Amino acid sequence: MVHFHAVIRLDGPDGSSQPPPPYATVAVLTKAARAAAAARVRVTVASDTVGERELSWGEQFDVREIAAFGADAEFTDQAVAACAAQYATKSADVSGTLGRALFCRPCQGRGATVLPHGTPLPCTACDSTGQARPLSRLAVARHVRRMIRTCWELGKLPEFAHLKLRKWAHMLGFRGHFSTKSRSHSTTLGALRAARRAWRTEQARVHSGLPESDPTTTLVVGRWDYLGSGYSPGVTLLAAHVRHRKQLERQFAAEGGC
Repeated sequence: MVHFHAVIRLDGPDGSSQPPPPYATVAVLTKAARAAAAARVRVTVASDTVGERELSWGEQFDVREIAAFGADAEFTDQAVAACAAQYATKSADVSGTLGRALFCRPCQGRGATVLPHGTPLPCTACDSTGQARPLSRLAVARHVRRMIRTCWELGKLPEFAHLKLRKWAHMLGFRGHFSTKSRSHSTTLGALRAARRAWRTEQARVHSGLPESDPTTTLVVGRWDYLGSGYSPGVTLLAAHVRHRKQLERQFAAEGGC
């Protein structure tokens, strides 16, 4: 079962600068949404393992009008933002998805590397499993582990190779962001990061008692600290090993080795 939230907005032909046509009422949009949800979508895959699957909307389908911020209504845009934040944190915390890929990078999840003459060589990094970490030992919920294993098994089928399911098994096969945003009526993640960076910089300036920055000047803060001279003990041992190996190679070549 998948929970899906969508916000439908209808503007004029030139975007948000024009109002929608008079016939585009809330009742019309609600009727169109319910008609679209009632139509089932059939997804056919050419696989003897999976076969044909039919996906459709469930019985829980709720359409509500979103009022403007601050309006005396039950469902406002502030409530929508709170709901989206709740599901965002829930998907990153409760569901237990992982932050790193599960496929073995030396063999790219195949369990073996192919030599130049075509002979497969078992991967020693993952013991030929193709997994960087055993799926059975993942610290996730049982149903999440089952979905990860399903993505992993489907990833070996040739007809699903373009989906790269093994690469994205830690995200349950989904390669995108948890939310999609409108280009015309929404901000970007880059703008949010820039605002957060500016806010943290200002807080650090106030905490340190520094003067306000002047956009016409450049403040350069730098300091040199002496860390040491020469190699550290570990790097010295590594350099000695490399030097010794080079000497053996030159001696072997001088004695007629190939």
